[in-house]
Amino acid sequence: MLSTADSARERSANETGDDVRADRAALWLWAIVIASIVLRLLALAYKSFWIDEIASVAIARRASQVFWHFLWHDEGNMAAYYVLLRPWLYFGYGEGTVRLLSVIPGVISIPVMYVLGVRLFGRRTALVATLLLALNACAIFVSQEARAYSFVVLAVLLSTYLFVRLVDAPTYRTACAYAVVAGLSCYFHYFCVLAPAAHYAAIMGLRADRRPWKPLILAAAIIALMAAPILWLIHAQDTGHISWVQAPSWLELYHLGAYLAAASGKAVGAVLLALNLVLAGFFLKGLRTAWRDIDGRWRWLLVANLVATPIVITLLASIIRPAFYHRFLVICLPGWVLMTALGAEQIRNRHWRVAAIAGICALSLASTVILYHRVTEEWRFVVKDLIANARPEDRVLYYQSVGEFAGENYRDWLPGGSAPRPQPFSLNPASQDWEREIDAAPRVWLVIYRVKPNDADVEKIQQELSEHNLSLRMVSSYPGVTLMEFVRK
Repeated sequence: MLSTADSARERSANETGDDVRADRAALWLWAIVIASIVLRLLALAYKSFWIDEIASVAIARRASQVFWHFLWHDEGNMAAYYVLLRPWLYFGYGEGTVRLLSVIPGVISIPVMYVLGVRLFGRRTALVATLLLALNACAIFVSQEARAYSFVVLAVLLSTYLFVRLVDAPTYRTACAYAVVAGLSCYFHYFCVLAPAAHYAAIMGLRADRRPWKPLILAAAIIALMAAPILWLIHAQDTGHISWVQAPSWLELYHLGAYLAAASGKAVGAVLLALNLVLAGFFLKGLRTAWRDIDGRWRWLLVANLVATPIVITLLASIIRPAFYHRFLVICLPGWVLMTALGAEQIRNRHWRVAAIAGICALSLASTVILYHRVTEEWRFVVKDLIANARPEDRVLYYQSVGEFAGENYRDWLPGGSAPRPQPFSLNPASQDWEREIDAAPRVWLVIYRVKPNDADVEKIQQELSEHNLSLRMVSSYPGVTLMEFVRK
């Protein structure tokens, strides 16, 4: 005899025509997992670390006392990732080696999406959602980045699966398991505190007599207890490192949609976002239909809340302090993929449904290929150039102090980086010593970051170098970074 939860899933499966046999579904799942592994390993070491990835490695390799002090007093966000990265660095500092840590949760997310999809809507919808996640350019992007975001996606999927199990078959053991996963996820990114908010908002779609309040209250108490240090850190630590986040705008909302759809809003990404939004419209139509199903509607509401609740809460929080930024809201990705899959399943005509799914897959692959070649900041070649050509008696000037942080730290773990190096100086904020120090230098290297060479301040620096009898010899332009060589006249 079927339970209420099983009956709801069976009705949902019948509505979507779920006729995929278990053995065939398993075969498809293995194929999708293998494809996801290949896509996440391709070009893993091709691109240079960019500033945030450099920060990850630099933080993780600090001495133990300094490391723990930094997490508690300066930057507690992504603390769990930094803790995992510390021992991982024993395998090496190469771009591919470091990023491989993020590939692991990225691949694990694929079967977790499948079991979540099966529990919510049946095997066919689960396979579609799993395929879309495996090919999703944003999911691949965060799996190839030395940051915590792929762990965030996995944590949201795991906690959502356990939450669904808790609602379907309430036990205190499941409540504790759900709470521990949801609580730990907050240590991979502060925004993960919004995932339980989405979960609890979804149970409003359940009949009052089906809401397992006692296990849910226990889970909420454990989550609050585990998240308390995070909430304290948010309150106590300096937020200057996110002071660049602008007030919410329609443009940033577009960036969020393009990020979730394709990791980029240009060309193919814009088209892919448009197709996703069309399927989101079909999802809303299905949600309206599902609302008549008293036992099953909360599942649709859960998917909607996984996308909407973090966005709404972040927009409201931004009234006090701007925090709405597309990368932070990667926690919406599981809900976004499920929403797209459900939207596609609402297309009655089989040919149009297959065409919509195939279109998303093709555009996602195109976005991924573009992603492989898109270099955010080419620090690796800049630093290798300095290692090969700059002598200890030279001087290196960094316009933007964060540029000095990136360049000098990257040098520490590149081959040849341990050799004597020229003394670095930051020009923004300005050091008082650089003009006096360059008088005896045979060559000066100017590293420009986050500005163009024709920037007014940069031109002023070049004029000052000219006044110190130094002339521009060579300009090497890389994505995001420019290296200029000045020699003594």
